[in-house]
Amino acid sequence: MKIHCLFVCFYFLILHSYAQQLDVKFSRDGLLVFKELKMISSHIIDFDVIEDSKINVLYESDGKKRLTRLYKDGKKELHFNITSSNLNNQNTIPVGMSSKSDGSVLVLSNFWNGYSWMISINGFYEDGSVDHEFGHSGVYKKNILNNLDDNYGQYIYASSNNEIIVVAKVRDINVSNKKEKIAILKLSDIGETLSSSLYDDHHFTLNCSAMEDDYLLLAYSESVDNGEEQSTYLAGFDSNQMASNNLYCLTIEEDYQSFDHIVLSNEELYTSQMENASEGVYRIRKYGAKGNLETSFFDSGEMGFSADIYNTDFVVNEEGEVFVISTSLDSEFEILIKKLLSNGDIDTDYGTNGVASVFLKYPILSLNKIRLGVKNELYISGAMSIEGDSFGFITKLKLNIQQLKREKLEKFLENLFTKE
Repeated sequence: MKIHCLFVCFYFLILHSYAQQLDVKFSRDGLLVFKELKMISSHIIDFDVIEDSKINVLYESDGKKRLTRLYKDGKKELHFNITSSNLNNQNTIPVGMSSKSDGSVLVLSNFWNGYSWMISINGFYEDGSVDHEFGHSGVYKKNILNNLDDNYGQYIYASSNNEIIVVAKVRDINVSNKKEKIAILKLSDIGETLSSSLYDDHHFTLNCSAMEDDYLLLAYSESVDNGEEQSTYLAGFDSNQMASNNLYCLTIEEDYQSFDHIVLSNEELYTSQMENASEGVYRIRKYGAKGNLETSFFDSGEMGFSADIYNTDFVVNEEGEVFVISTSLDSEFEILIKKLLSNGDIDTDYGTNGVASVFLKYPILSLNKIRLGVKNELYISGAMSIEGDSFGFITKLKLNIQQLKREKLEKFLENLFTKE
């Protein structure tokens, strides 16, 4: 009887540990909320995981834009926290950031010059101080086509050859229907324009973008007059050939589904599409370096009705395993993580039938960005509700802990019942 009770207690103890993925060494039990005394609200704009698992975070609190750096345990580097006057200009709206290999940081913003929107980039040194040698006294501003069109920066990347790439939308202020074109801006590490042009002189809808090892990928759609998607494209090219804007391009004709996210990993491409919202289908596809579909990789796309596919993203680790992250429709405190093996099959040993569940301390309003560390730590940013106000958060998860806990449980049961 005592042995049976001991077994039951130990069993439930392991199951409790098995349900926990939060890295409790990060901030407060795995959760960092950007909420300080007298702070009314905050939200995360963007963040990067850099060397030694440190984190650069671009966020806004009570109307002020801030750039801060966190140690791997979530504590702030006090000497780095800055509030640049250029960032806090009321006409400046930060949209993204990129951390360079030398530790310096670039912040992409959209700037209103009184007539139209322009691209604005702020440069900061590794210690957070303004790089006054970048652009004009630390800031670079540009209208991509040198006219009065509105420019809206979307993504910024720092290449390994010390060049900076910006992907933007350009909107003609004289066109009433507000059709947009895709533009690419390329500049040097000191903020000098190298090239500035449209990707193609057609009205395309930019869906998403990614860059790895100086290879830039664009996903965009073409629409017919009534606004329905006609075709979806993927176009990739080496940054050195960016001015010619011509490389591999493929058309996705299956139901004309636009891409939701794209990930480049080890010269392979992964895309996600929301194929059927009513049935909860969020499909991941895999392509080779030349844009050829990997037919051996198959994901059914089933997330289950408990997953919010409109609040979903994914990452890919070095082994080619895919982790799809969603908020839950069943609980406002819950994050769901679906794991796919490198061939696209669901890893049934992960979580419950391939889906793990993580609960946070406060209600989750939305997910924002997700990043994967070199040791398979998953970082998720978003917004959560605390006493009726919205605050940005970052949580750190250990992706493999559930599988390890299950293996320990199975070994325990095996040893328990094989003993003489």
